[in-house]
Formats: sequence, C-alpha cells, structure tokens
Amino acid sequence: MPRRVLFVTTTYPVKPGDSIPSFVADLAQALVRDAGIQVRVIAPHHPRAARRETVNGVEIERFQYAMNPESQCVAYGAGIPDNLKYFRRARWQLPGFFLAMAAAVWRNAEWADLIHAHWIEPAFLAMNANRLGRPHSLKPRASRVQRFTLRRVDCALFNSHYTMEQAKAKGYFPCPGQVMYQGYDDQLFGRLPRGNGARQRLGIPEEGTLIMALGRLIEMKGIQVLARAADRILVNRPGAHIVIAGDGPLRGDIRASVAGSASRNRIHLTGALPRHEVARLLADADLYVNSGVVDAAGRAEALGITTLEAMASGLACIGSRVGGIAETIVNQVTGLLVRPGDETELADAVGRLADDAQLRAEMGEAGRRRAKDHFTWTVLAGEVAKVYERVEQSAPAALTSAEVRQSWATS
Repeated sequence: MPRRVLFVTTTYPVKPGDSIPSFVADLAQALVRDAGIQVRVIAPHHPRAARRETVNGVEIERFQYAMNPESQCVAYGAGIPDNLKYFRRARWQLPGFFLAMAAAVWRNAEWADLIHAHWIEPAFLAMNANRLGRPHSLKPRASRVQRFTLRRVDCALFNSHYTMEQAKAKGYFPCPGQVMYQGYDDQLFGRLPRGNGARQRLGIPEEGTLIMALGRLIEMKGIQVLARAADRILVNRPGAHIVIAGDGPLRGDIRASVAGSASRNRIHLTGALPRHEVARLLADADLYVNSGVVDAAGRAEALGITTLEAMASGLACIGSRVGGIAETIVNQVTGLLVRPGDETELADAVGRLADDAQLRAEMGEAGRRRAKDHFTWTVLAGEVAKVYERVEQSAPAALTSAEVRQSWATS
C-alpha cells in the first residue's frame, strides 16, 4: 500500500465548507482518515487562501501563476472551461498556469510514492514531471494530448460510465480504465434533522413545498430550464416555492427569467452558499431537481454530486436523462428521469412529486439508502486505495526524482 500520494488538481476549496466543489478534498480527507494514506495536494492559488497549509490531515500547496495574485482567473469561479470562454485574461494566463503546476509537481515528486492527477491536463503534466505510477480522474474531451496521456497511464479512473463511454467514442481506448464514482460528505449531508431555519430566512411557510436546485449557473447544469419551467410548476400550487442556489455566468439570464415570471415572489435565488447552508437547505427541502443538459460545447453533467447530497438528505430527485445523472437516480425508485431541456416534461415530473407526499417519502428513503450504500467517501476511499495498491504492485520500479532530473539534463 503506498504511504504517500500526491494529488494534482485544478480546483480545491479555499476554506473548509466554502462553495467551491469539494470532491477532491473529500476524497483526500477520506484517504487520510479511513485508509491511513498521507496525501499532499497541488492546487492553484487563490488570493483568499494560504500558499501552504494542512487541513483535516491533508497537506496543501497552492501554486501562484500570475505576478499579481488578485488577477489570477484561470481556476475557480465558473470553472476553467467557462473562465477561458468569458475572460481573455484567463487565456493569457494559461501557459503560466501549466508551467507553475508542472514546477510544483517537480518540487514534490520525490516525496510521493504515487501521483493521482485529477483531469487529463494535470495528468499529462504529472506524467512528464515524474515517472511514478499514476491513476487519473478525468472528464474526457477529444485531443491528442488526452489520447497520448490516457494510453500511457497506469490506471484511469472515470467518474461515471458516461465519461468512460465518451473516452471510448473519442478513440482513447485501449486504456487501463475503470469507473470510480465520486461521493458525498456523509459527515455533513443526511445528518441534520428537518427544520424550518432555511425556510424562515427565505420567507417560505413551514407547510409550503420547497423545491430545490443547486449548482453553478452555467449552461450544462440546466438550471435555466428549471427557471423557464417555474410558472408551469408553481401556477396551480400556491404553497410551492423554488429555491435556486448557485452563481455563475448565466446569473443574468436566470434572473431575467425569474423577473418575468408570474410566480417570481416564490422563486428564490440565493447565490452561492457555504456547504453547511446547503446541507441545511436540503434538510428543509421536499424534493430536488437536477435539470442538466448537453451544452453548446457538447459537455454534460459527468455525475452530479449535488444529487448525491440531496439523496443522502432523504429527498426524492428529478433529473435529466443525460450524462451521469441517470447513474445516480434510479427512475421510479429514487426519483424521476426526464428528457433534457424539455420544460413541460420537467414541470410535469416536479408537479407529480410536489403533489404526492407519500411517493416523495418513499423515493427519498430509497435514495437515502442508495447514497449510503454506494456513494460515501469512506466506501469510495477504500476502493481507491485498492487501485493504488494494484498500481503499485504492477508498475515497474519507478525512477527517483533525482534520476528523472539527471535523465532530462543529459538527454
């Protein structure tokens, strides 16, 4: 079993419990807590974060990639693909971003027994900065770099069957890959009793039906579809409210849809929330909606961790039949699946569960059991640790960092 694993990632929470996606941190902490593995993380710097710190047993080094840390805009926010789309400065900073990441890997390679890179670009850099065994977590898109990387790794971890099928369709196989789902934090989600604190803050009556959606406000999350369907859902249900938690480039479009709604007083836009507030909202909610779509770039939700958090909180879930969402929601058992982008079908499904408290409760309990049995980080950390052991046993003897540097110096 490897004792020291170096994570290389493009996103990591700035502070525990903030609104930045936490799946990499959750896995790292579970490996430390439940599998006895030392984890060090290489992640982009954020001006509100320390350059070096240890959080919940995980060592973190954040690399700065611009002279002025306040100007850094490649990572975080709406995510790298959308940051590159909307901010010209992010495109100018990209070469420095990857050079700084590669330098950070180089500095830390000698410490590690194994490198676990999250997403393909970090995997490519890690592979060329050190010759250790290296499983990779990824969301594939077609490119020569990604094909080169995937065919040379020791193990590729796909976060859903959907992403693995994407890789196959793009010609990335043969590839030593397997599906390894991401999970939810069972120390936070599913532990809070139902209450009214979140409802009171938003002005939602205790007896009202609270319909919740959560995620970055970008096209593939599909929250704009729910916003457009809101009137169909709410018009004949005067006690129902929709809460949308999140922020992103589409906030203006979604606010415009809400402003033009006849039911706008019962549609609540909270912005991005810390994780403990998300957990409180889910505990107080009645059902959850993940209305993801395929965006203009061909991207779809790879899995949907927010759906797992909702299931763990005992909520029946409605999701689009797209990407990895259908691998979390079991149709007619833990929730309902609908055609992506179909506002009418989405409204009908939400209405069906909003009107049937018994069905909601049955599906919610089934979802809670499914989340607990298959998607806790404790369960998944054990599976990832087995992958590390297999890779370590099957990989040829690794060169030391010093040997790699000497090889490069003399080539």
